Amino acid sequence: MSAIEDFCVTIRSWLNLGPEVYPDPLVTSWVRMAEEYLSETLRVKHMLQLDRSSLVEGRVLLPSDWMELDTVRLVDGKPLIYRPRDEFYATFYLSSPAREVCNYTIIGNYIIVNNVDAVGGTSVEISYYQNIPQLADGPNWLLQYYSRIYVLTTLWHASMYAIEDDRGAAWKDAVDGFVSEMNTKHQMSRSSGSILISKRRSFG
Repeated sequence: MSAIEDFCVTIRSWLNLGPEVYPDPLVTSWVRMAEEYLSETLRVKHMLQLDRSSLVEGRVLLPSDWMELDTVRLVDGKPLIYRPRDEFYATFYLSSPAREVCNYTIIGNYIIVNNVDAVGGTSVEISYYQNIPQLADGPNWLLQYYSRIYVLTTLWHASMYAIEDDRGAAWKDAVDGFVSEMNTKHQMSRSSGSILISKRRSFG
């Protein structure tokens, strides 16, 4: 039995109804809704991916599974700073050093970087949060590490669109609580073990 088929059995066991009432294609539709929702709201370490690209035209498509950028840097280590689109293009044509390679912006699914090497290329590395891979023949990382929220989010979406169950509100509250808790823990883990240095600001 594939991972998605086994997961459908799990969901039906919570509802205490068989495949003749809720066949696999219907339950799978709830799973896809859950994956879409969690891709948009969840931010945990297992979602982080790394990718590199050599830019020669100043722009490149972001990975097809990207949801949110985490960091953007030149491969030599220099970080790139995000600028809103108008601000980015306001400095794009300025002479050096104002237009040093240190800025980027996003247009749709493209990342735009200023002053790239049009001959040799400028290597840029990103870390980003990916959307959740669909559950199929084998388990994805969400099922492996966070099965509780996977099940509850699927049941909540089932209660919104297909079933009548008094537990729907409780499932939603549980999902909201788990997402908030998991996101907070992830943010805290990013700085754990390091020395935090506060930045001093002056007036004048």
